[in-house]
Amino acid sequence: MNLLKLIFHKFKTVGIFASCLIFCFSVQAEAKVRLITIGPGNAFWSAFGHTALAINDRVYGFGYFSFEDEGLLQAFINNQMYYDIGISDFSDELAMAEWQNRTFTVQNLDFSAEQVQQIEDYLEWHSLPENQSYRYDYFINNCATKIRDIVDNAWEGRLKAEYSKLTQDSYFTQTFPAKNQALMNFGIVLGYGWPAYENRTAWELMAFPVFFQEKLTAMSSDLVTSTTTVFQSDYKNSIYSWMNSHWFLWCYVVVLFLSLSFKKSRKLGSGFIYASQVILGALILYFWFFSGYDITKWNFNVLLFSPLTLLLLFSNQFKWLLMASYLGWVVVAIMLQAWYFFPIALLHLYGLKQMPKVSN
Repeated sequence: MNLLKLIFHKFKTVGIFASCLIFCFSVQAEAKVRLITIGPGNAFWSAFGHTALAINDRVYGFGYFSFEDEGLLQAFINNQMYYDIGISDFSDELAMAEWQNRTFTVQNLDFSAEQVQQIEDYLEWHSLPENQSYRYDYFINNCATKIRDIVDNAWEGRLKAEYSKLTQDSYFTQTFPAKNQALMNFGIVLGYGWPAYENRTAWELMAFPVFFQEKLTAMSSDLVTSTTTVFQSDYKNSIYSWMNSHWFLWCYVVVLFLSLSFKKSRKLGSGFIYASQVILGALILYFWFFSGYDITKWNFNVLLFSPLTLLLLFSNQFKWLLMASYLGWVVVAIMLQAWYFFPIALLHLYGLKQMPKVSN
């Protein structure tokens, strides 16, 4: 009898051990990969949202940087920035999104256990101190494109093949207007050259988190099994948001238009307009030729913010040259449907009419 109890006890122990092994293997096999998309926020660095990848509750994101880094401004100007991969917890990411009032969307991606392991191994390797930094680019190597490439590699190129055709969208349509970012909107339109308005493939436009999420949602159900909005932001006041997105342009135009309309302030207003044209025109040319951003090349805004304005210091006879430059900008803007600076074009034309005479 005791022998039978001993045999039973040993078989029970082995059974429990085997059950534990089976459970551990099943947990490993059932590891879930989820794409997290966090919508735009109020801070300028969060204006276009964020993308991260979660394996179970461990979240990997490629958008970490510090404002305290030395030379950050120069690195931005020269397109020589370096960002880091970071690791966080799913609940912390959700809590942060709720605190910042940013939409939080989760998509379950279908991968085999081998694919999950491949992705996790790569992310852990990238997270090592010697590997965590990477050369950042706003359009071709950012937080969304890094995740896009990882997902596409695991799916053996299926994502890129699905979205390799040209769309009717461009980098401009995906970034403008940035909500609640008046200075950024002015800077986007000022700094973008011709390449920003060219049609792009959906694959290229997946550099933008919300666009990436929408395209994954449209994928077949065998790749993306579900899409869930866990938290929805509650921006309701559209009038306030519109004003908060464009106040800088309208203040610039209205204040300077009024200054040109009164004799006492006309000289000061004209001087400011022409000084701003020279400064902004020089900035456009610098980004065109020296910054390292392809998106700023062939910037037609140099016709509107023309350094040639300096010639007016010597003679009013150069007004016709500036007039031709402004009208040339209008033609190109109509071709590209770049309407945003039309009020400034009218302001500059009005300024030519109202400008004080220069003695020859």
